[in-house]
Amino acid sequence: MRLINTNQKLRSLFHRNLFLVAGLSLLTKTLVHLTCCRQAGKACVLNSMIHKNHFILLLLCINSLVVAQTIKGRVLDSTQSPLSFATIALLNKTDSSVLKGSISDEQGNYFFDKISKGNYILKISSVGYKTKCSSIIFFDSLTNIIVPDITVSGGQDLDEVSVTAIRNTLEFKNGNIIVNVESSPLAKGNSVYDLLIKLPGISIDDNIISLNGKPGVVFMLDGRVLQLSNMQLVNMLKSMSTEVVEKIELLKNPPVKYDAAGTSGMIHIKTKKTKLLGFSGSVYSSNSFGFYPRNLAGVSLNYKLSKITLFSNFDFNNSVYQSLDHFNKKFRTDSTLTEFVNSNSYKEVERNFLFKVGADWQIDKKNIIGFKVDGGPGTYASDGHGVNTVTGYNSLGFDHLAALVHSPSNWNSTNYNLNAEHRFDTSGTSLNFTSDYTLLNENNFLSVENLFLGLNNSEVLPANVYKSSNKGETKILATKLDLTKIINVKSSFELGGKISSVQTSYNYLFEKRDNMSGAYVMDTALTNNYTYREQTLALYANYKKSFDKVNVQLGLRGENTNLTGRNTGKNFALTRNYYNLFPNILFEYIPSEKNNFQLNFNRRIDRPDFGSLTPFRIYRDQYSYNQGNPFLLPHYSNTAEFTHMYKQSIANTLTYTRINNVMLYYTAQDDSTKVTTQSMKNMKYNNYYAYSLFMRSDIKKWWNISANGLLAYIEYLGDVKGVVFHTTSLHYNASLTNTFLAPKNTKIEMIVFYRSPKNNGVIQANYRWLFSLAIKKTFLKNKLDCSIGVNDIFYTSVGRSFAKFSNQDWNFSQTTDTRRLVININYNFGRLKVKLRDEASNEEEKSRLSH
Repeated sequence: MRLINTNQKLRSLFHRNLFLVAGLSLLTKTLVHLTCCRQAGKACVLNSMIHKNHFILLLLCINSLVVAQTIKGRVLDSTQSPLSFATIALLNKTDSSVLKGSISDEQGNYFFDKISKGNYILKISSVGYKTKCSSIIFFDSLTNIIVPDITVSGGQDLDEVSVTAIRNTLEFKNGNIIVNVESSPLAKGNSVYDLLIKLPGISIDDNIISLNGKPGVVFMLDGRVLQLSNMQLVNMLKSMSTEVVEKIELLKNPPVKYDAAGTSGMIHIKTKKTKLLGFSGSVYSSNSFGFYPRNLAGVSLNYKLSKITLFSNFDFNNSVYQSLDHFNKKFRTDSTLTEFVNSNSYKEVERNFLFKVGADWQIDKKNIIGFKVDGGPGTYASDGHGVNTVTGYNSLGFDHLAALVHSPSNWNSTNYNLNAEHRFDTSGTSLNFTSDYTLLNENNFLSVENLFLGLNNSEVLPANVYKSSNKGETKILATKLDLTKIINVKSSFELGGKISSVQTSYNYLFEKRDNMSGAYVMDTALTNNYTYREQTLALYANYKKSFDKVNVQLGLRGENTNLTGRNTGKNFALTRNYYNLFPNILFEYIPSEKNNFQLNFNRRIDRPDFGSLTPFRIYRDQYSYNQGNPFLLPHYSNTAEFTHMYKQSIANTLTYTRINNVMLYYTAQDDSTKVTTQSMKNMKYNNYYAYSLFMRSDIKKWWNISANGLLAYIEYLGDVKGVVFHTTSLHYNASLTNTFLAPKNTKIEMIVFYRSPKNNGVIQANYRWLFSLAIKKTFLKNKLDCSIGVNDIFYTSVGRSFAKFSNQDWNFSQTTDTRRLVININYNFGRLKVKLRDEASNEEEKSRLSH
């Protein structure tokens, strides 16, 4: 192998980094210019930042002269795609002894450092591929060696591979929890929603999803943020089978290349991105049985040519849900007490079809372009029957209220994606382009019939009947460009930008029935139409540098957002323009192989979803409804976190988060009309102090455990209708997952979790716990896997909440159909696994949409 002269190497590195230095300088000046435009006259700020730019330039120039003595390269498969997670061993040529080992990353890259002078050989191995050795590497310990790409070919049939080690369902990496869905028997046969309830740190209360006790979580699907309201997000998660999911990442501190949305972090769902040479695919059917049956079924079809890959997924969901609710409210005056005792039962039917089709074309070794289309139609219908009994002092003129609620909806969502990648070299330097266009049409209907009955169930007051329709359309266009520059094996730089445009409109019609004529008459006070337009421009830079025992990551993202809203019927107009900087700084200290310390600081934002901004009323019955708030403002979080990792198996983390102007759900009560409303508003602040523990251990070769615990102190300060509240509480949760390998390709998994009461401001959540068990067995040389499991065996995952504040004294409980027998069958066909690429640009925008 040719040796590279050190002086030539230094000059080459210096010249290659000139464009990188210029890019960083331009980005920094752009961010400063945007800031200074809002602070006219403060020239001193600009001058100061220019001096800082000079300092950064100097650091990068010095860095370009630093050369680490390493051996690095990249592993490819027979289709010239990066081969991730391959094992690379550095062998002594003389006696073939193993000196060091490494694992290729997702781009197929590997490296070895701190190597003595000598002659070496690389040995590459991976499941499903033939083991391959490189040619002899002559290393003088003074020069960086870049090994030409090593291509390995498929050899051993995956059917013949016998896996005897346990792949951990839960992993802890860089402060984040990774859930390997593919390897989990408990995930089989469930929807993603059912699986999320079992995951450590995740809680769902009244369709509000929290991560580690904090609301404000953003969902990503294959790199694209899903802009959905809470209910719309839940519907999507319920319709998505875990059979199409490879892993779920719980990201507490997402890097700056992602949108800054999500004050509690992100939940990244990665679907299976594998294909097989020639024609390949899989087919599955999942059936669960409880109060009502549910079915998820789908097929994946792929075809690989020499340079073109075709891929597709088609999934169908037919699920029926049951919900039993109890809502008790007390209304007090100086001398009287009236109580509503409310019981409701709901049957919900959801059917939808999801598809994804696309192609990748590898033009040559350096260029790839691709496109994909995904989405699908869906329907949802909820039928509820409730009885609201009045006890105590009663001047309302009826004994109990019977409410019949029918709520059907339908939607159709389509996303078009175009992407391209250019690889400048074999070290990992690349330029990625992605553009998405999303179109969503939805129709939501609601009819409520309130019957006022006496003791003998006869009508004593005229019925109150009304209905509403809400037709919405949303269009999103988002484009981003990402540059990754590998300076050397110990430092890299990322630079990118994104521009997005969102336009959404709602037409809401509210009608009441005239009891005399039976005709419906429009209520002009409640009928509304809203149109929102939002444009966001974002730029980011991220620099990573590794020293002897210290790793540093410095990231900065700037986002400028313009939002306009209008209501032609109510003469309402809204204009907002805000620019923010979002730093993400990470320091890592590795004193030994056993210990790792990390210190992280980041700033993030939560924007209200468009559904929360529209003041439409969603009635539960005559005396209870939800309503949006068009005056909601975004809130910002500042988080500092310290983590110690021991032997990559025990992680202790301390976290502090401060959110000012925090958006929070609350309830309000009118004692005279007996009406309870739920909405969202900006409160003063939220403080969050937490200690978390993650532990993983192999008790035996056939027994693995993963434990996760959280202890948090949560504080809220705000007001409801001028009455100040200040709530504090200690919250804790714990989960334990046991995985067992049994004879004859059998795997057993069980999980138990407990969540203590939790402070959500005015609304307080009660405890809940759950125990689930599942068994998976493979047949036909691992082509067919069958699983059977029981979710929530003891039927204890019951949602309970209450409020005791000002004039409010209520409690609510909801029992859903969580105890279920789940049976899943999955059949795979094909030989050689090849990875596809994740490409999306409309991440944050889509998270605030409907479906």
